[in-house]
Amino acid sequence: MALRRTLVSALVTALLFCVVAVQAMLDHNNITITKEEGKTVIIGCRNKGNCYSYLHWYQKKDGSAMQRILYINLNGRNPENEQGFEKFEADLVGDTYRLRISELEPVHAATYYCACWVTEGGYSYKLFGPGTKLVVSDRKPAFPSVTLYHSPKKRELLCVARDMFPDVLKMTWKKWDGSKLQDVNQKIPTTIQEMKGTVSSLIISEKSGMEELRKYRCQVVHEGNPEAQEYKVTSTDAGGIDNSGPSVSDPVTCGPKTSNYSSAVSDADPITKSELLTISLSYCMLILKSLTYFGTMSVVIYKRSRQTS
Repeated sequence: MALRRTLVSALVTALLFCVVAVQAMLDHNNITITKEEGKTVIIGCRNKGNCYSYLHWYQKKDGSAMQRILYINLNGRNPENEQGFEKFEADLVGDTYRLRISELEPVHAATYYCACWVTEGGYSYKLFGPGTKLVVSDRKPAFPSVTLYHSPKKRELLCVARDMFPDVLKMTWKKWDGSKLQDVNQKIPTTIQEMKGTVSSLIISEKSGMEELRKYRCQVVHEGNPEAQEYKVTSTDAGGIDNSGPSVSDPVTCGPKTSNYSSAVSDADPITKSELLTISLSYCMLILKSLTYFGTMSVVIYKRSRQTS
């Protein structure tokens, strides 16, 4: 009974945190920004919630701890830089807090986060935005090659993106209701990063026929295209694999123009069965790790509750 009460308490706390996160939100203007060395970059962050006092900017490099760059009053005045970050500037334009980096160098390549303190239900915590990855390179952004797969036996849709630069994108699932696209509520986050690309999966009803499957969209947002692209199921073969074509509305539309982007959306290079198996195994390992971690933490919480009682 004590373990059950502990687990229920932990779940309630997690749900309350999710509600709080919805009420107070920081949103970055870009997922990634690619700039040449010597150029100037501006990273934007919008305050959609109830931050108070100051907005903070942080830098996170691979393999290093997160470091605060500066903080600025919510009225946009009096930015205070941390030692070693004197060349960074910040201001407020409209509802967007901007971090400005002049004369870019390779050392500036990192992920940048805005953050602020919020208070909900008598508790204060620091809320972070999703972050913007800065890539210092003279290479132009390349939109990924995206393919949508259908696995009838597993009642699963797989959205696979490959060959993009930078290697960061955002995948979301939508469903066409006859007049507009609606968000699909995924109970379990299913986006994973692989060596050959990014994969997002969606569990569907076992009774879903082709007409129902065609309503689903995999939406991909990437720096290589200023507008989000949607992909849908278009056909089925004997192996149960469905390839996708880009679609912004219910009818099939054209993908990004090859003249504007260094890599066009294409299905010419489909994933092999061995690669698809590797993706599925990676996804299963991700779920297994999560279950193992949850079980371990449950035992630790239970033992601590027994010691304090």
